[in-house]
Amino acid sequence: MAIKHIRLWKRCVVTLGALALGLASFSGIANASMKHKEHAALVHQISNSAPPSIQTGAVPTSIFDSNGRLWAVWAFGPHLYVNHSDDKGITFSAPIKVNPDEEKIATNPEARPHIVIGSNGNIYVSYAIKLKKRFSGHVKFSRSTDGGKSFSTPIIVNDNRDMIGHSFPVLGINKQDQIYIAWLDSRDRVAAKKAGDDYNGSALYYAISDDHGVSFQPNAKIADTTCQCCRLGMAMGNNDLPVITWRHIYGDNIRDQAVISFIDTNSFTKPQRISEDQWHIDACPHHGSTLAIDDNDSYHTAWFTNGDARQGLFYASTNNQDQQFTTPLPFGDRDLQPKHPSLLSIDNTLYLAWKEFDGEQSFIRLMQSNNNGKQWQTVQTIASFSGSADHPFLINNSGIPYLSWHSSTKGFRLVPLPTQTATIDVTPRDFVSGSMAQIIAQQQGAYIVNFWSIDCPPCYKEMKLWRELKKQYPSMKVILVSTDAPEYRDEVMQTTTDLGVAHFESWQFADNAEQLRFEIDRRWYGELPRTYFRDRNGSVDAISGVVKREIVEQWLQQNTTVEPLATAKH
Repeated sequence: MAIKHIRLWKRCVVTLGALALGLASFSGIANASMKHKEHAALVHQISNSAPPSIQTGAVPTSIFDSNGRLWAVWAFGPHLYVNHSDDKGITFSAPIKVNPDEEKIATNPEARPHIVIGSNGNIYVSYAIKLKKRFSGHVKFSRSTDGGKSFSTPIIVNDNRDMIGHSFPVLGINKQDQIYIAWLDSRDRVAAKKAGDDYNGSALYYAISDDHGVSFQPNAKIADTTCQCCRLGMAMGNNDLPVITWRHIYGDNIRDQAVISFIDTNSFTKPQRISEDQWHIDACPHHGSTLAIDDNDSYHTAWFTNGDARQGLFYASTNNQDQQFTTPLPFGDRDLQPKHPSLLSIDNTLYLAWKEFDGEQSFIRLMQSNNNGKQWQTVQTIASFSGSADHPFLINNSGIPYLSWHSSTKGFRLVPLPTQTATIDVTPRDFVSGSMAQIIAQQQGAYIVNFWSIDCPPCYKEMKLWRELKKQYPSMKVILVSTDAPEYRDEVMQTTTDLGVAHFESWQFADNAEQLRFEIDRRWYGELPRTYFRDRNGSVDAISGVVKREIVEQWLQQNTTVEPLATAKH
C-alpha cells in the first residue's frame, strides 16, 4: 500500500403470512382467450400541429443521473425524443429528436423505449420499430455524447436483418460502461419452420457494446422457446454483470417466469424457473416481470400469472442464486385487476409498486420491506386517476425512491415515495480531547477515520466514495469526524444526509481545533480531507487529500474477511 506509515495510536410490523392484502376472491384478471387489444399500447390522438411533449407522448421511461437530473425518453408520432428535468419532473427541457427519419415506433408499454446513463455522462437509448410485415421489427440504439444536446443516427442492433420479429428490448449498463441489450427474436423459429421442425415462441438474444455504444458485438442467444410478448427484466448483479428475467414456455404452452445470471460476458447460468405457476395458455399474456438486486446480491422479482397453481401478482426472492426462489407471496387485490409490478432496492430496503383498476379509476399501490422482503408493511395508495394509464415505475435518485407513471388525463407524473423506515439520528457526537482514544477503545478489527469539513469540496467527493464502497463492502467501517465549529452542526447534519452517509458513525469538533489536531497527529497541519486507516493488526496509515478508490479497495481486501459483493461468486 503506497501510503506513508506513521505510528500514532495504540490500543487503549407484519409478517408475510399475516399481511392483509385483500385476496378473498378472484373474479378473473385474464382468461385463456385474452386478446391483444386488451393490453395494447396507449393510444394518443396527436394533431399534425401539436408540438412534441412528454405530457402527450407515449410510454415515457425515466432515470436520474448522478447529479439528480431526471432524463426521459418517449415517443411522439413517428419520432423518439429525450429531454430532462432539473425540478423533479415539474418542467422539462426542449425535447431532442433521436431518430431523424420517421419510423413506426413500438409503443406497447411492455416493449417500451429504455434509457441509461454512462459514468462519463453519455446517454444511451434503445427502442423497437415495427416493419411493414405483421409481427416484424428491429431493435434500435442511439447515444448522446454531448449531454443530450444531440443523438447519433440510430443503428440496428439485431444482426439478423430479415423482416421478422426482433422486439421487446431491454437496456442495461454496468460500472465499466459495458452496454447490454436483450430482446425477443424470431430467427430460430423462422429457421425451424423452413426446416420443417416445430418451434414454439421466440428466442432470447443479447448483444454487448464495450466501446460506449459505437458498435455492438455479434448477437448471441440466451434461451429458446420464450414467450413472444412479455417484457424482460434486467438488473446488474453485484458481479457487475446482467441478470435477466423473462416468461419462458415450458412443455405444452406453460408460460412461467425464468431467470439467468451472467457468469462473464460470454456465458451465463442455465435458465432457472422462478415459480411453477402452471399458466397453460396459447396466447400472449402481455405481462412481464420486474427485477431488483440488493446489496447482498439477492434477487427479488414480482410478476403476474393466471396459472393453475396460483393467480394474481406474486413476489419471490433468492439469497443464493443456485437455490430455488422463496414460496411466491401474493399481493394486490385480485378483485381490482392487479398488474404490472415494479421493484426497487435501495440500501436493502425494498419498494414494490403496482397498478389496480376498479372499473372507473386506476390506483397505484405501494408496499415497503425494510428487511429484504421477509416482512412487508401496510399497503399504501400513492395515486388515483381516471383514463388510460401506463405502467408504474420505481426509480432511484441517490438513495431516494421515486415513482413515475403516465396517464391520458394527467400526463407524466413523478413523486417521491413516503417511507416507513426507522428514524436515523444524524446528530454528530462531540469530538473533544480524548475522543480519539475513545474511538480506538470502542472499535474492533479494521476501520477508517475520515476528517472532513463542510467548506471542503474535495471532502464531498470523498464522501460519495465512502457511500459507494459501503454498498460494495457492507462490513466496511468508516467513522466521520467534522472539523467544523459547533455552531455549524445543522449544516454538518444536512450535508451528511444529502451525501447519503448520515447512517455512518459521526463526530464533530467541539474543542480547540489546533489542540485536537495536535492530539490526533502531530504531523497533521489541518489539510482536508485527512484519512486514517487502522488495519486488523493495529497499524495506522494516513492520507491527506481525496483517497483513490483502488487504494481503499486494496486495503479493504487485506483487512476484511467478507468477500466484496462486486466480485462475489455465484
